[in-house]
Amino acid sequence: MDTPDGPYDRKIQLTGGTTYTVSLPKQWAIAQSVENGDRVRLYDRGDRLLVTQPDDDGSRRTVTASAVRHAPAAIERVLTAAYVAGAEVVRIEGQPDREVRDAVRKAVAGLVGIEVSEETDDAIVARAMLDVDDLSPKQTLAQMESTALRMHEEAISAALNGDAERGRRVRVQDDTVDRLFGLIAREFQRSLVDVRVDGAGSDLTTFDYYTAARQIERVADHAVKIAGTADQIETPPPDDVVDDVTRLGTESRNLVRNALSAMLNDGNAETLCGVLADADRVVDDAESLDRRLYERALPTGYALATVLDSVTPRQRHSDRRVRGQRRGGGDPDDASRSRDQRGLTCGPTDERMSHQHRRPTTDTDRRLTPTDHR
Repeated sequence: MDTPDGPYDRKIQLTGGTTYTVSLPKQWAIAQSVENGDRVRLYDRGDRLLVTQPDDDGSRRTVTASAVRHAPAAIERVLTAAYVAGAEVVRIEGQPDREVRDAVRKAVAGLVGIEVSEETDDAIVARAMLDVDDLSPKQTLAQMESTALRMHEEAISAALNGDAERGRRVRVQDDTVDRLFGLIAREFQRSLVDVRVDGAGSDLTTFDYYTAARQIERVADHAVKIAGTADQIETPPPDDVVDDVTRLGTESRNLVRNALSAMLNDGNAETLCGVLADADRVVDDAESLDRRLYERALPTGYALATVLDSVTPRQRHSDRRVRGQRRGGGDPDDASRSRDQRGLTCGPTDERMSHQHRRPTTDTDRRLTPTDHR
């Protein structure tokens, strides 16, 4: 039975032997401004069928901001936020001065597929040049992964060798990852309001891609943090420490690669559970190395603790209480979230170091090891 607020139950009828038709409630059609002869569009979304009215202007959503009311830094933030929210045109009015125009160009330079398309004395306009149909979130995610993991590897090497210049080069690459993340975030936001954006052409949604991209972006952020310690390590650590940290970094990056591959290629439960078990093992090894660094009291102990803090995942899968709250080299748990939500159940992981056998934290530990701000 139909109710004023829906849903409306309609029976599909065959007309003329060749066409299926569905009747619309008259009062509802009037309220939606649907008239005889109007056209609608049908979108196939797996087990859903979406019906919308054509909207030629809807694809050119415009955001307008005043240069009089906003400082240049605020204008930069407005443009970036409008881009991520899915705006197609951002117009800055109010006779923007040189500083405002520079802020617009700076914001545009940090984003993908948007350019300054118009400038007059009264306004400056940035316009998105992206074609939704040409976007490949899978390819964008792969590019993010490649750049972030390369940063992670180079940052560890720079830190362990005290190579400050190489560390600075790593930090510059973070802008590339941020730009790609902004692109995926934009498509996720657009998918919430634009039915044409289905995000993948597969069973993955734009939210799946956004969730994975957010974790990879964090890998790049941790690489920047690691690279920053290159200025603090003047003397290379002992060879065994270098070998251990390098090995843990390699294993952490493999975790991200395997988790993302499983997500994109519909990995089975055995594969995903294997990734989680490997993550727990890496955490155990990192904790063991952390204790050894504490006991050796190396001159570069604090800097090395900072590196180790960002090299590996710092929490076991079996210990997690909130999905997605991670540290270090990305989150294989979050990267495979879409599969996990479909019923993935892994057996208990191997807790080789139980809570009661862990060394209690002391004031000295707090000075040597950065606090994890989750």
